Amino acid sequence: MTVIDLPRVARTSFKVELLAGGNLTAAAWPSIADDRDLRMHVFQSREFLDIWLDTIGKASRIEPCFVVVRDADGRPVLYLPLIIETKFNVRLLRFMDCGVADYNAPIVAADLALSRQEFHAVWADVLARLPGFDVVDLKKIANDVAGAVNPLTYLDCTPCGESGHAIALTRLRDQTDTRRSIARLRRKLQGYAKGLSRIGEPRFIVNPDASETARLTERLLELKRRKYQRTSTPDFLAAPGVERFYREMMSPGRLGTISHLSALMVGDTVASAHLGFIGRRRFYYIFPAYDMQFGRHGVGHLLLQHLIDRSAGQDFDTFDFGIGDAAYKNKWATHHLALQSHERAVTAAGRVYLQMRRVGRFVAASGIRTWFKTAS
Repeated sequence: MTVIDLPRVARTSFKVELLAGGNLTAAAWPSIADDRDLRMHVFQSREFLDIWLDTIGKASRIEPCFVVVRDADGRPVLYLPLIIETKFNVRLLRFMDCGVADYNAPIVAADLALSRQEFHAVWADVLARLPGFDVVDLKKIANDVAGAVNPLTYLDCTPCGESGHAIALTRLRDQTDTRRSIARLRRKLQGYAKGLSRIGEPRFIVNPDASETARLTERLLELKRRKYQRTSTPDFLAAPGVERFYREMMSPGRLGTISHLSALMVGDTVASAHLGFIGRRRFYYIFPAYDMQFGRHGVGHLLLQHLIDRSAGQDFDTFDFGIGDAAYKNKWATHHLALQSHERAVTAAGRVYLQMRRVGRFVAASGIRTWFKTAS
């Protein structure tokens, strides 16, 4: 552990603790159930990162670097999980993500926000203390963290290209969401449900027992792979550690604590399924799939509606659709979350890498397939 005293900046001095090696215990990293007034997304919680490190982290060429910033009184101001990932012999400073975190941000103390000037001083020191790297490559920087400012937005950022979307569930509970578009959507879904009932008895299952969970896990992964094949999309589950990550999230010991597994059954057939995350009164809609033979009955949308209504009837304040600008998300959402990116080369190798990646993006946008896409 390296502890660095920063000079007095505006309000006070800060101490930066840099912990390499992925020791969350040594960092006293916050749990999703931490009762302090911390603002966080589930993707940066101890429970999420424990699984990430044991699956994607072990399968990838990464070095975990956990940053904790404290004020002069020792109170934590922010916790930031970073990695250094090697691609094409270029070392990239990134979030602990690799595609499974929809929003990237530090965990922040609600009442100890850093000013822009304070953050830039802290950030410069963090970069100086990290192991050597070539590129700062931060993606999906959430504009805020559960209402608190994300200080990473003080960096020189550009729009990510996609947004986050969420429903304020209080508007469902108190029946103040009177949008006509939602009323029309619900009537359409009633028609889907009626048509589906002619095929077989539909029923929803949520966080089932171990034997049913095993079956549902295999079915969800199968349906997801079918979608990748159908849409000629690279199989994300084949990325290092990703399938094992989702399998761990669907293990019985995780369900109901950090993850949530559900399905719409038609008779004994899984028509649609979903793996989501939960924490701090927020439900995250993350990993859905459906069987194409039931596609005309909107089985994915029926399961989504069930999850929204179920969350509104439980101890959730927000139903979060995560990243992506799909039409159905825009239709349901009452709130939107801007996402940003920050990239900067710090070495000559880093400058070449970013230049090649920009060329790759241009070529890909022109409709030409190229290896450059793998640099993104």
